[in-house]
Amino acid sequence: MARRPRWLASLLACVLLAGVFAALAQWQIERAVAEATIVEVDTETPVSLDSILQPGAAMGLADGGRRVVATATWTQQRAVVLDRRQGSDSGSWLVVNARTADGSCLPVAVGWSPTIDPGEFVFIDDSPSSLVGRLVPSEDPTTGDYDNGRLTVVSSADLVNRWACATIYDAFLVLDEAPAPLEHILSVAPLPQAALNWLNIFYAIEWVLFAGFALYFWYRLVKDAVEREADELARAQP
Repeated sequence: MARRPRWLASLLACVLLAGVFAALAQWQIERAVAEATIVEVDTETPVSLDSILQPGAAMGLADGGRRVVATATWTQQRAVVLDRRQGSDSGSWLVVNARTADGSCLPVAVGWSPTIDPGEFVFIDDSPSSLVGRLVPSEDPTTGDYDNGRLTVVSSADLVNRWACATIYDAFLVLDEAPAPLEHILSVAPLPQAALNWLNIFYAIEWVLFAGFALYFWYRLVKDAVEREADELARAQP
């Protein structure tokens, strides 16, 4: 049935129609990309930590990677060492707990070194310090290597238990300047965020569905013709 000239011609028409719908879908996607709104955020001018993030709250999409100023007091215990960071298998980070004025924990990535003994770094100044650095979203604890007893990620979900925090920031601060003999942790400014025009994306999905429906419509017509012809032959039998 499908190889008959009538249905081959109708198939060609449906394919052409589906091609038109696919072209319209591509045009809508191109418009969505071309009209994407670039979200420009000044990430390099330090702002107050409290102005963009509160303890226990989720970080906004445009706030990750911004440089901030935080006033906090170093704690003297439970500094943790992260293995294999800073682009080297032997590099390690020193992460220290700093408490803000309300008692919340702020994980601070102080610096890195090929080898770190946490006992060598004691912050004896118990007075509040002004910390300047880049605020980085907390890392996913499931990507760590906890099963082998190694710390490889800065995860607030893990540190809140290690440090017995009542509240903790869902982010960590990478200091601009590392105390000697540690080296500065490399942190780069985030790329500008682009917000797509989702209405155009929705229209593109609709055109794709229309293209699929055009081909299904031809298939349904052919199937109906086959069933109709079979019924006619059955009725013609004595």
